[in-house]
Amino acid sequence: MERVNLSRRKRSLSNEVCERIIHDFIASEKVKPGSLLPSEKELTEKYDVSRVTLRAAVKSLHDRGVVSVRNGVGATVLPQTPASSAIVHHLDRLASLDKAASDAGKLLDTEDLKWGQGIVTPEISTKLRLPVGDPVYYVQRSKTLDGTKIAWTIDWLPTTIVDLDLLRNEFRGSLLDALLLHSELELNYADLEVAPQILDSEIASHLGTAAGGPVLYLDTVVYGAAGQPDIWGQVWVLPEHVRFFIRRHM
Repeated sequence: MERVNLSRRKRSLSNEVCERIIHDFIASEKVKPGSLLPSEKELTEKYDVSRVTLRAAVKSLHDRGVVSVRNGVGATVLPQTPASSAIVHHLDRLASLDKAASDAGKLLDTEDLKWGQGIVTPEISTKLRLPVGDPVYYVQRSKTLDGTKIAWTIDWLPTTIVDLDLLRNEFRGSLLDALLLHSELELNYADLEVAPQILDSEIASHLGTAAGGPVLYLDTVVYGAAGQPDIWGQVWVLPEHVRFFIRRHM
């Protein structure tokens, strides 16, 4: 029996069980596509959780397109995304680019890191619902894979959300991952827009490439449980290095 312990990241027990099932049975290929996961009884005993928690975890697997569920039969593992040399970022769940790379067995490095305090512009005000002219924190950096710059990121957050010095000490490359250490923030969901753009000279210089080429722009606002915006993230990603994927249900 393995008791599932909640990590310091803000996540529910059912989500923790969901990730453990993926790690223990699916990513490891212990259960092949087309085969059934262990029974509900076996999984509740293995992870020492209730049937309610396990069913919520299996529902998450179904919602993410990892398994197909049939009453009286069980959960069948579905074929997953084909192997790729690029990082595959699943858009159906809130996760950092660093986490997506880690899931793919890759390590992103952080360069050109800069923390600072700026002034809320009309655009920032719209995203974070802060008065124009108020102070706002930002952190910007480039992400590299095997020495090649693949993304340029700027995150904005209210100065009241968390102590900046504490956040800098906890930062390991992803602002989202650092803030998820603070369960009191109750980060809950995000709105994401993805748009193709042409690289301008400023973003191209941060990515170490020529202007005029294609880039994918990710605009993300992360909200707390009460619906307040806590992070506005801007990411420019070179499309040859990252694939974005979502499995759509009927």
